[in-house]
Amino acid sequence: MKERDDFGPVTEMNIVRVTQDNFFRFKDTIATEIPLTIAANDVELATLLASPSDLRELTLGYLYTSGYISTPEELEEYVCDRQRWTVNVHLSRMPDPSLMQKRLYTSGCGRCAMYTTVNEISLRKQLENSISVAKATIFEIASQLRKGTSMFIQTGSMHCSLLIEMDTGREILIDDVARHNSLDKVIGRAMTEKINFSRCILARTGRTSSEIIYKIRRCGIPITIALGAPTHQAVHLAREMGITVIGFAREDSFNLYSSDERVRM
Repeated sequence: MKERDDFGPVTEMNIVRVTQDNFFRFKDTIATEIPLTIAANDVELATLLASPSDLRELTLGYLYTSGYISTPEELEEYVCDRQRWTVNVHLSRMPDPSLMQKRLYTSGCGRCAMYTTVNEISLRKQLENSISVAKATIFEIASQLRKGTSMFIQTGSMHCSLLIEMDTGREILIDDVARHNSLDKVIGRAMTEKINFSRCILARTGRTSSEIIYKIRRCGIPITIALGAPTHQAVHLAREMGITVIGFAREDSFNLYSSDERVRM
């Protein structure tokens, strides 16, 4: 099906700008948001509110971080309808979607780690990874993130995720209106490029919440850096899973919430 040429990641809309002394009308650049429905083997899995770009990467990353696939080869067919904003994929194996929706809790919910699906509870094992990073590198990454992407500069409403493979220096930077979508897009592209997640640092705008930690642990990424703060559940999970969480990253400071042995002071 022919893609819609008039629908990109941004659009122009007429708005009114108001100041203390005056007001005026002008065309502003606004981030585009679409409801993308993903179905696998004729089973509807989710509807994601997303930017209408890098949709194959988004689909691949979502399927992987949600536990539906383990390798990109399991996605045998991909069809995107940009008129209806639907993605239909055929997977070589299809897990029971009901298993992904059962709510499970560990002891002491509310004060320690909480798991909401069978896939999530399977990720409790500590991540054993000896990779380390110098604090100066974290400052540099924070500075890079705070400059934003071209889409953020245009709209002010995009989140970006930056994946850095430490051994090779390869970088993947993708943005989206939703922070978890930008993460899934980066993961999806990294899977197709055969990047070794265990040797990567993941940097992100926004906050770190529990669902972000689940996605990171699914990939085996040992270190994540964010410009915002983590939630208390994210910290509990990261400490249980052995993930280094860095928040409030700036050009000259950051906070360490878990597994601080990976940061070379």
